[in-house]
Amino acid sequence: MGAIAAPSGVLVLATVSHLDYIWPDVAERLSDRARAVAATGGGHIHEWLFEAVAVPVDPGRRLPVLAATQPSPWFGAPAITMLEVRLGGDTSSRLLGDLPADRCGMVLGDAVALDSWVDRDFDNFVRSAANHPLRVVPIEVSGCTVLGVGWEEGDHSMRHRGERAYGHVYPVTVVGDHPFGSALRWDVDPAEVRPSAAR
Repeated sequence: MGAIAAPSGVLVLATVSHLDYIWPDVAERLSDRARAVAATGGGHIHEWLFEAVAVPVDPGRRLPVLAATQPSPWFGAPAITMLEVRLGGDTSSRLLGDLPADRCGMVLGDAVALDSWVDRDFDNFVRSAANHPLRVVPIEVSGCTVLGVGWEEGDHSMRHRGERAYGHVYPVTVVGDHPFGSALRWDVDPAEVRPSAAR
């Protein structure tokens, strides 16, 4: 799926819904909240209907992003069951929190770049993702590449409908004993079935 960088030293995996207007509303920047969370080793951010996790990363390192997939039990097309970012470094395993699979999609990237996310970025994401079999695309935001992760509409409505309100949230962990150093892992499969390794 490629690699991304987080030049600010903070990597964020966030719901796209409300990303472009919730932070001005609370008179705070996402990157400020994400930095504070990352300073504790990483954790969950929840502001009204917006959710994210943030972790500290090496600002000079390219971070490979991989996914495990399985055929959708309803539509047959491949669906993401696990998203993994190889962070490198050495850290202990820990749970950061859980996230819903946002119907508008997810975004993975640098905290400061995501401060600049606007409606135009969302439109670019949706348009580009429609042509990708997994609906995963790189998007340039404020001069930085972030990764947009979308869902097939029908599959989302069957597997993730109702999101947090209906208990459809999935754990995000930092895995410390990964063969490539530490990794950020989001298990998205509600059946809790996934291959042992991402590709």
